[in-house]
Amino acid sequence: MNKFLTIILLFIIVITTTGAGYVGTLPNIDAEFSYLRKQHDEKAMAPFSVEELDKQNEAKLKPIPRDNDNYVDIIVKKDKTTQYLKDVNSVIIILEKLRKCLNTNQDIQMFNAIVSNLIDNVEYIRAEYKDKPESNYLSYNRLIIISQQAREAANFRTQGLVSQKYLPYTSTNNIYTKENLDSKLEKLLVNVNETIFILKNLE
Repeated sequence: MNKFLTIILLFIIVITTTGAGYVGTLPNIDAEFSYLRKQHDEKAMAPFSVEELDKQNEAKLKPIPRDNDNYVDIIVKKDKTTQYLKDVNSVIIILEKLRKCLNTNQDIQMFNAIVSNLIDNVEYIRAEYKDKPESNYLSYNRLIIISQQAREAANFRTQGLVSQKYLPYTSTNNIYTKENLDSKLEKLLVNVNETIFILKNLE
């Protein structure tokens, strides 16, 4: 009988506890892990929206005065150096003609015509860029020098041609000798070659 009661008692205990689950108070998981969800959400969110960024940029930027020539030249960065290079390129062409003239010993009329053209172009560059950053360039200063040297050589050659009528080459008072003229033209040729090299290697 006791055994029977014991078995029934065990049977009742098993039935009442099976599938019943935990009886009691569960911890508040949402409260415990809410800080982790908050950190995750903050990382996932952008610091600002695209619309907000557009509004901030519009507030900072001033409208572009496209009708203002000064603004276009400075802000849009109109390339003045390119114009300088174009002007220099014109002089390179003249210097190459002068070099050919010196190498082939062409007549004085051709020589003077080329020198005159060189002087005019260099004077334009001098006047155009004298108060601008380009006036500090080596190329600019070499142009001024070669123009002056070519002018002196042309004057010397022309005056020598005139003096031949009145002073013999052997005269001690005659500075316009063939040797002196050849020396001047040789120095001019050397400087023409150096100047062409400098101008062609502008960046």
